[in-house]
Amino acid sequence: MPHVNEVLVRSWFVAQARGDEAAVRAALADDVVWHVPGRSPLSADYRGPDEVLAFLARPRELSNGTVRPQILDVMAGDDYAIALVRVHAEREGKKLDGSLQAWTFRIAEGRIAEFWFLVEDRYEVDAFWS
Repeated sequence: MPHVNEVLVRSWFVAQARGDEAAVRAALADDVVWHVPGRSPLSADYRGPDEVLAFLARPRELSNGTVRPQILDVMAGDDYAIALVRVHAEREGKKLDGSLQAWTFRIAEGRIAEFWFLVEDRYEVDAFWS
C-alpha cells in the first residue's frame, strides 16, 4: 500500500493536470511556500495558496498549454515526498524535451506546506522560460 503522502502528491498531480483548481488549493497548506529557483521570470518564492495557484498557471500560459509534467516515480515518508518528473513543453520556438526534475514536497498535517524544484539543467530551464 502506498504511503499517504505519495497518494497526496499523485492526487495533486492529477488535479493539476485536470485543471481542478479547488482540489489543487485543498492540497495546499494555508501558509504554503513554493520555491522556484533560478533566474527566469518565474523564479521567486511564492507564499500562500493564491500566489502558488497564480504561479502554477504561468507555465501553462507561457507555453500555450504545452507544458506536460510526466511523473516517473514518487517516494514518500512521513514529512517529505519527492516526485521524479520529466517536463516537456514548447515556447517561442524553444523546446523543453524531457528535462529531469525532482519536485520536493514538505508535507504537514496532510497538506503541502513547502515545495522546491530541483532540476537537472538549471541553465536550460532558465533559458526556456526567459
